[in-house]
Amino acid sequence: MHYHHLDALRAVFMLTGVFVHASTLGHDPIFHGIAYASSLFRMEGFFLISGFLSVMLVEKYGASRAVRRRLAAVGTPFLCTFVLFNPATLWMTYNFHNDPNISFLDFMRGRTIPHPQGELHWTLHLWFLVVLLVYALCTPVTVTLMSRLVATAAFQRATEGRLRMMTTIISIVVAITIVLRGARRAVVEPVLGTGSIGELARFTLEFLPFFALGVLLYLDRRRLLPLYQRPAPVLLAVSGAALLAANKGWVPGLASGTGLVLSETVVSIALTATLFAVGARLVPGPRASVRYLADASYTVYLLHFFWIYIFATLLRLHPSLRWPQMLLVTLLTIAMTLAIHHFLIMPSAFLRTIFNGRFPARGRRGSPSDLPALVPAVTGAVDAEMTLPLPRARRPAMADADQTQPLRWT
Repeated sequence: MHYHHLDALRAVFMLTGVFVHASTLGHDPIFHGIAYASSLFRMEGFFLISGFLSVMLVEKYGASRAVRRRLAAVGTPFLCTFVLFNPATLWMTYNFHNDPNISFLDFMRGRTIPHPQGELHWTLHLWFLVVLLVYALCTPVTVTLMSRLVATAAFQRATEGRLRMMTTIISIVVAITIVLRGARRAVVEPVLGTGSIGELARFTLEFLPFFALGVLLYLDRRRLLPLYQRPAPVLLAVSGAALLAANKGWVPGLASGTGLVLSETVVSIALTATLFAVGARLVPGPRASVRYLADASYTVYLLHFFWIYIFATLLRLHPSLRWPQMLLVTLLTIAMTLAIHHFLIMPSAFLRTIFNGRFPARGRRGSPSDLPALVPAVTGAVDAEMTLPLPRARRPAMADADQTQPLRWT
């Protein structure tokens, strides 16, 4: 079975990230509203799709080989982008928000002002790849645990029908969220603190329930997925009202801490279910534009933070800018990163490897004539990493599962 709408949703989530990070240029209420709305569904939906498609790798290649493939496909773009682009991006971010006269070498030597403004944590937007690497290592265990849960008669009874299924899923996700939040506060923060490493641990635990939900939906996909990806207007309205009350402080128990987190979690479930429904309705089958954007969105996301601050610097913008300037920078960034993907990365097997994690198949040499085959739709039998198989010895007299087209990442 094909899941073309997951391609579309993944591309939307990635491209929305450009708007979110353009909001770091200033303090515009419109772009900050976009960033807040994004925080309720974008990464939750992304990791849900990641968990859903990760099980494909385990089913197709086995646990150990699936982990190796995923580590290579995610780790290679992370390392290359982190080394080649993050230092310059951090320097431009510092200059834009603080002292425009500091040199790159002085910045790298730490000769900066105390408590500088701007997004200056070392991973920047690449934190999500670090989290994916951790989830890759956890995938076999997560699949095993969720498989046992799905096989129980109690779970089958508890998920009969839409209402029971959504109630059960919300209960599971909320329970996991509470346990992980307690573990973070009791164990992780005292050991790792709240710096960069502590933040990575926080993100990893924060989105793990949605990754696990994606695994659960795939394992029982024929029954659960059609029930999940349906509009949830009542749940969205009720949870949205609870979140509004929490943000306004109208209900003391929801205004902060665990209450606020749980309110946001339920809203995220309602939003992702609704977005899955919209995606399935709008993209029921293969579309060339969707395949292309899904293919290019990885490049856009990896490079967009760098180009946001390139354009902000070239246009001599100031942190007091408002949404028209932010929108201009956003559109220029999307256009530039799409052009880089189309004209530089797609034609080059080497660049596809280091920035898209797509390794050439053994005995196959990439060329522009191969490009139409590089963007197949996501199916129930493809690689969630959108990679070509890593080289290995061919087995004689057997159907070689490695002789596949380049596959999708998530």
